[in-house]
Amino acid sequence: MIRDRFPGSDILAQRGHWDDATRRVVLDRVHNIPPFRFFDEDEQRTLEALCERVLPQPGRPAARRVRIAPWIDERCSNEAHEGFRFDDMPPGPEAWRLGLRGLDETARALHGAPFAVLSDGHQGEVLDSVRRGEPPGETWRTLPPRRWWMQVALREITGVYYAHPTAWDEIGFGGPAYPRGYASLNRGAPEPWEAREDLGARAADEAERRAAATAPRTAEPDAEAGPAATSAATSDAPARRSIGAAE
Repeated sequence: MIRDRFPGSDILAQRGHWDDATRRVVLDRVHNIPPFRFFDEDEQRTLEALCERVLPQPGRPAARRVRIAPWIDERCSNEAHEGFRFDDMPPGPEAWRLGLRGLDETARALHGAPFAVLSDGHQGEVLDSVRRGEPPGETWRTLPPRRWWMQVALREITGVYYAHPTAWDEIGFGGPAYPRGYASLNRGAPEPWEAREDLGARAADEAERRAAATAPRTAEPDAEAGPAATSAATSDAPARRSIGAAE
């Protein structure tokens, strides 16, 4: 679950202190979600499911949920690049399309169904195989799975998420400081406008992580019918966890 560790944080309340260009860019991330133009419907479903597994947002009201997949789609549609590319990887948009295809191939090989309809536990198994660099599937013969996982999937999903004001509220980030500037010069103390952390929520989060790390793994069947769907699977920890680079 996502706890409110900074209950007083409301970054958008500070928008009057930002310059026009900054305010426009940040508010666009909240109010102007781009339509899908690059990925087809199957790819959209796979991408949405992947984003939900990497950064789950259970219990968060719809108005506060961070939409990640549409911004990745827009980046691909605009053929945006970061100025570098690994020599064993295709350009970003093609890497995304191939990686999503690879996830579905691995999901079908392991559990007989597309990635988007698998249970949390089975999705976790698919992503674990990609993270380890040994997923079944034809696509992964030419697309390096570990590289795709770290440099495409995790990098871009987390990048979009933590560029959003809701994520800033979640981690207590005070938002853009231009043109107001910074005032606190005393060893990292928060700025006057920054929310203070709820230390009780922080302790609860840490306790939950410790419990998740030591919890026994239990069987979790998929919702879809069929022999592959009802085979034994290992589930996530009791509370749904995000899938990161090194679990």
